[in-house]
This record gives sequence, C-alpha cells and structure tokens, in this order.
Amino acid sequence: MSISSNLFRLQQIDTQIDQTRNRLNQIESILNDHSAEQAAEQKFTTAAENLAQGRSALTTIETQAKDLRIKIQLDESNLYSGKIKNPKELQDIQNEIASLKKFMIIVEDRQLEAMMNVEEAEKVFQTASLEKTQIEGKIIEQNAQLNGERSLHLQNIERLQIERQAAEQANSASELEVYNHLRKTRNGVAVTRIIDRTCASCGFSLPPALLQLASSPAQLVRCTSCSRVLYPG
Repeated sequence: MSISSNLFRLQQIDTQIDQTRNRLNQIESILNDHSAEQAAEQKFTTAAENLAQGRSALTTIETQAKDLRIKIQLDESNLYSGKIKNPKELQDIQNEIASLKKFMIIVEDRQLEAMMNVEEAEKVFQTASLEKTQIEGKIIEQNAQLNGERSLHLQNIERLQIERQAAEQANSASELEVYNHLRKTRNGVAVTRIIDRTCASCGFSLPPALLQLASSPAQLVRCTSCSRVLYPG
C-alpha cells in the first residue's frame, strides 16, 4: 500500500471516531437536559396551586353565604314570631333583613364567579397533569433509546481504537507527525481525496506535476493550497 493510502485509512478511522464521539456528546447533552420536565412540573405545580386557592376562596364564600342565610332566617323568624311588639325594633329588623338580602345578592354573584374560576382551574390542572404525564412518558422512552444507542457507540469506539492501532503501525513516525499536526490545524482532516484533479477539501485545482507525484506510492504529497496530504483514491 502507498503512504497516502495508509494515512487515508487512518484518517477514515479517526473521522469515524470523531463522528461517534460527537454523537455521544449530543446524547449526553440530551440526557442531561431536564428543561422539558422542569417546565411541565412547574406548569403542573402552578395549576395545582391555583386550583387549591380557587377552591379555598369558594369555600370561604360558600361559608359566608351560608351564614347570611342563617342570619336572614333568624331575623325573619323573629320578625314574624309575634314576640317583638316594639315598632322601632320591628322596623330595625326589617331594615336589617333588606340590607342582608342586598348583600346576599353580591355574595351569590361572588360565589358564582368563584365556582366558574374553580371550573376553569380544574380544566387547566387536568391539562397540565396530562401534559406532564405525556412528557414524562416520552422522556422515558427517549432516554431508553438514547442509552441503547450510547452503548452501541461505546462498543464501536472500542473496535475503532483497535483498528486505529493497526492502521497507525502501518505509518512511520515522521508520517504520523505530519498527520497529527494536520489533524490539529485542519479541522480534523489531514488527508483528503483528489476528485476531478482538485483537492476535495479546499477545491484547489492541482497542477499535472503534483497529480503525477501524488500517484506515486512512495511519495507523501500535500496540497499547495491547504497543505493536506493528497490521496488519489
């Protein structure tokens, strides 16, 4: 095999390793992202608190309405019992009953509003509860798939590392030095194909003399534009 083909094989393996590690990083990022769960939990908690407050407010108004009815009934009972003879006292009771009944109208309106608020809060709570359950279910399913994929990628990296050791041994120390330097300075791509007489990485049109040199198995030829090792393929 030629020098460039040996390095190109090493490049292929390293590219696969890079891609696999990038995907593993993506998986870890997704697994560690709990924003959707937290948002659903916050929405559920807020809905539960609003519902509890609405029910508490309704209970307070219902108690107030009940107390008013009892007071009105007692006043009416006293008014019509015949026990009170004093006209002034009777008039006072009548005035109080009229005032209580007017206030009762206000309280009943508030009670109706509170009932409507509770009904709406229950709908919001049910929706938030359903969304929370659905999101949790999706995340459990997603994480199971991602953990399975991660396991496969880790196994693949172990296999590629073994292949890389063999491919590395096919190259000399000086060739590996050039390769490793280019990997660091050329965005991970040290060896590139020649396609249609051009460098596949930078698109530079290669002169005939350079193309001929690149076809020699004993030559390590580099693109005069991007400095990558040229592989004729």
